[in-house]
Amino acid sequence: MAGAELRVLGPLQLSVDGRDTALGTPMQRAVLGRLIVAHGQVVSTERLIYDLWSGHPPPKAAAVLQVHIHTLRRLFEPQRARRAPSRFIVSESSGYALKIPENAVDAWHFEQQLRTYQELVGNPDIDTDPAERNALLEAALSLWHGPALEAFAEADWAVAEADRLTDLYLTAVELNARTELELGRSGEVVRELRQLFEDHPGREEIVRLLALAQYQLGQQLEALTTIRRSREFLATHFGVDPSPALRDLELAILNHSATLTAASPLPATQTAVITVPTDPTAAQPHSTTGYADPDVTGVSGADAVVGGAAAIAAPATESHSATGYVSELSELLGTAEAARDGHLRLAWVSGEAGIGKSVLAEATLSALATARWIVATGTCPEIDGAPMAWAWSEILSTLDATTGGPAPVPDPPTSPPAAAPTAADVFGLARVIAEKCRRAAGFAPVALVLEDAHRADPATLQVLRQVASWLRDEPVFVLVTMRRSESVAATHNTVAALAQFTGAWVELDGLDPAGTRDVALAAGVGEIDDARLAQLHRRTGGNPLFVRELAKLLAAQGNPDEVPDSIRELIEDRVGQLPTGVAEVLRHLSIWGESVDLAILSAATGLDEDTVIDLVTAAEAAGLVESGGSGSIRFEHGLIRDAVYVSIPALRRGRMHWAALELLERDGAMFPAVARDPDVLARHAVRGATAENASRAIEYVEQAAELRSHSGMRSASVRLLRSAVELHRLARHDADHAPVADRIALLRTRCALVTALAYDNRHREAQAERDRALALAERLDDPDLLVRALTCWRAPVIWAIRDWREPDQHMRRALSRALARHGVHPSVLALLETTGIGKAAIDHRSPAWRDAELIAATANSSDAADGDLVLLLVAATFETGLVEFSTGHRLAAEALAIARRTGDPELLCAAINAVTYLAFEYDAEFSELVTELEAVATAAGLAEYRALSHYLGYRAALARADLREAGQRAAAAVEFADEGQLQPLLDMVGCFAATMELLRGDIELADGLYAQFTTRTRRSGVANHAEAELFCALAVGWARGDLGGLLPRLANAYAALPAAAAPAYTLALLRTGQHERARMVYENSDPIAAGFYPVLMSALRAVAAIELGDIPAISRLYEYLAPHGGTLVGVETGMTEFGPMDSILAALAEARGDAEAAAAHRDRAERLLERIRAELPVPLAGYVGSR
Repeated sequence: MAGAELRVLGPLQLSVDGRDTALGTPMQRAVLGRLIVAHGQVVSTERLIYDLWSGHPPPKAAAVLQVHIHTLRRLFEPQRARRAPSRFIVSESSGYALKIPENAVDAWHFEQQLRTYQELVGNPDIDTDPAERNALLEAALSLWHGPALEAFAEADWAVAEADRLTDLYLTAVELNARTELELGRSGEVVRELRQLFEDHPGREEIVRLLALAQYQLGQQLEALTTIRRSREFLATHFGVDPSPALRDLELAILNHSATLTAASPLPATQTAVITVPTDPTAAQPHSTTGYADPDVTGVSGADAVVGGAAAIAAPATESHSATGYVSELSELLGTAEAARDGHLRLAWVSGEAGIGKSVLAEATLSALATARWIVATGTCPEIDGAPMAWAWSEILSTLDATTGGPAPVPDPPTSPPAAAPTAADVFGLARVIAEKCRRAAGFAPVALVLEDAHRADPATLQVLRQVASWLRDEPVFVLVTMRRSESVAATHNTVAALAQFTGAWVELDGLDPAGTRDVALAAGVGEIDDARLAQLHRRTGGNPLFVRELAKLLAAQGNPDEVPDSIRELIEDRVGQLPTGVAEVLRHLSIWGESVDLAILSAATGLDEDTVIDLVTAAEAAGLVESGGSGSIRFEHGLIRDAVYVSIPALRRGRMHWAALELLERDGAMFPAVARDPDVLARHAVRGATAENASRAIEYVEQAAELRSHSGMRSASVRLLRSAVELHRLARHDADHAPVADRIALLRTRCALVTALAYDNRHREAQAERDRALALAERLDDPDLLVRALTCWRAPVIWAIRDWREPDQHMRRALSRALARHGVHPSVLALLETTGIGKAAIDHRSPAWRDAELIAATANSSDAADGDLVLLLVAATFETGLVEFSTGHRLAAEALAIARRTGDPELLCAAINAVTYLAFEYDAEFSELVTELEAVATAAGLAEYRALSHYLGYRAALARADLREAGQRAAAAVEFADEGQLQPLLDMVGCFAATMELLRGDIELADGLYAQFTTRTRRSGVANHAEAELFCALAVGWARGDLGGLLPRLANAYAALPAAAAPAYTLALLRTGQHERARMVYENSDPIAAGFYPVLMSALRAVAAIELGDIPAISRLYEYLAPHGGTLVGVETGMTEFGPMDSILAALAEARGDAEAAAAHRDRAERLLERIRAELPVPLAGYVGSR
């Protein structure tokens, strides 16, 4: 517009007649700012002088002000005649005013647009839709380019106005977020509000809208965390609780209220009202779930939930009042009640050590038991030596007693064996537990508690996932406690995998003062006044364990000043007050882990059993330990054990561990169960090893690792194998002068570690260890050892494990040398030896290459040699690049042929993995391989390859556009996955969800889901994550019809991977008008794509051919793509889609002049989309289909 325009919503800017005008000195800018703040009103000269100089003006301030006013008038009106009156900065009533149109100052214009919005929505005669409201608010918000009055942030006169404008801005953002939620744009809301929440955690409407959007994106835990952080901020800074609206939203999220998935900015709060029969002899409690009605009940929805839960918990309330977590207990009971009607629900209770998780879980279980539920508890042991899945064996024992003996399930054992279970045993255990629960659920609802899941081994987590999946339609409630800060990736992955069953996430942050008082009174404090309560609460932070322990000392000593500030000092103080000898017994007890038998403790301390009993009794009276009738002694709490353990000097701790190991070696016959436990022996060996005894320690550690590997739980052996490598180094086995046998032993351990890391999805670490193993094998100069190092990656491959842009030339050359000894064709070796990316030493598409025998016949072939050759060929396959498809395919095919001759199921599965890894045409041959893989893996008990078979079946189903089958296959893949496979498979499910949203037409939600996927892949460090991220962005850009924004990234990809990036890069160039460059890229690429997703690449090339008018190519591409009609372009990647293939075929047919075929293809495309959209699962809920 002509005239002057001002910006103060961000940096101060003045433009006159469309041209930016530089403002002068800070004082001159301040004069202008002060007039803008007055919003056209007159500011007296006195007020201007006072404000501009903060009450301390210079002697000639009025004259200085007049100079600045004159200069500003010249800037606004450079053509104004001398002595002519100013149109913009006018003199009135002994002062000045800025007279400028409302829409010429962005701050004024912003307020004007908000008034327009308010008039529109406040008019009862006008019915505005969300899109219209969104457009108005977006226009208003677009005026902001930074903080209000940013140039005057230090001026006192600007503070109030800046705060007022900021508050208006935040209100507009909130209103806009509401409209976006109504329009289903949850992803945009999260992106817009996330940083505002960080800046304004006490602004409850921002918190509410952000949490609601996060929940609608499937980020339930993030939503609950957002609300929790706001609650903490409000409590810490203002001492208040969140508003009812925020509390209602939190409850609705925990209850998975159906209203939250609707496009509604103000969802009703759905609450679970628990009804319990007044007759305690009633056989079957019942429940109703509905909306709390304040007009009927006289209480709010949240109060109704608490009231209902209190009713079910009433019989147990007195004995468990010391939990201090009244509302949390009600929430858990509400979730349990929701499971009663036949749908398994999970609740997670998270908190740090001593925060009260176990007591809360016990209170929940007690209340449910009183309400006639069947209950069982299992605890993940705190020591490393326990059998795998031990917590489930405890649950199974309880269910056995409840249901009257073992379930009639054939084949698998009904309890875990003494040794670590195999993968098949783990599946069997899960089946038995599921059957037990089904039988029990026929009589009453079932509640299971799995305690301390942060310590769960892979077997425990696998059983949890399978039991949840198999009991999804049973009245079962599973409560899991964990310490989030100590949880490993496997635990977090399990939480994500079970999100669809999660009904509540309770984060325990500590008791409030009232809860602190309850716990202190229960611990024995007779009375506690407010001042002492405040001191107790402040020192403990509300940690129930700290409160309980401090209260016990307070009751005993009466002097709170003597209470130490940390739990360790507290426990050391309590131990120091006990009789002589108790501390030494406790130190020995801590060395043995969570618990130890009396006989072992007596032998370890050198004291007779009676003396040990007396000392333990004193510790038990002090609340430090507890003893069982079987003679087992354990610490009352793991924190107590830890505090005692770390109080032992490190050197002495090591000696005590080694003494424990020698005791088990010497007197193992007296303690056979412990002395034969490899994990217990390994624990003492690792912690007690020195340079002198490291070689002995290695034997115990590697034995324990081998047991876990042979049991099918390879990822669980990573920690042990890392310890074994460190022990080898401690023994100097890595030195060049070390005996060859010791160096070979180190090589074996490193190779085992590579496999374990690969199974644990830690690919970069696995590659680094493989490099070290390869370097060691080359120094040893033994061909067999070289093969061992080259083939030590034994885990199934789902995502690419090599960097497409930077091949590992050292690995390729070593593979070439090893394959040469097995008679592999020289042309293959030449390809592996090449150092250029995308360049080959020979033309692998030439007749000479195609007709050559891949492997020369050898007379000395043996089973061992064949096995080595299969593994070398598989390793070489996974090292081939995108332009080496033919090479990789022939290597894999030869590996498959040899593997079939060997009859070894694991070799056969590995070879099928290699073949299907490079299969991008999902034809009958591919389906046969998937079927074979599933059959072989099932028969051999190779669960990890069974999961792979379902993943491949998922890809094949997508290629057929059978989304229902794809969802079922995805669910099966996740179900059978081991820990290392779980994360990439969950990532695959995330991409599947984004693909479904693209098909539904919700591009913004799809973009948000892809953003989550790319964040995870970046964090995990998988190979080629940048290419995966670009591919996802390409799909979103395609859906939006805008590829121009991806041009720089596509240009970079084309420079590194021309064959893969050429089609998309060509289209991006065309869409940005760079036709000459586009034609050059197009002409330098293959006419019909081969190798890497040929159908997708050819389809994208077809679009480019149409735009470039390449008639011969159009005909060839039509003939090539026609058999793929009825499918979705790109969906076979498992990551995204580019619309129906028939849409592209229609365009090709039309370009060929075949109008009839074009019409038929368009009709087929429309029918395909109609069918698919009718089958699409509920957003963010049902992407992993039920089985």
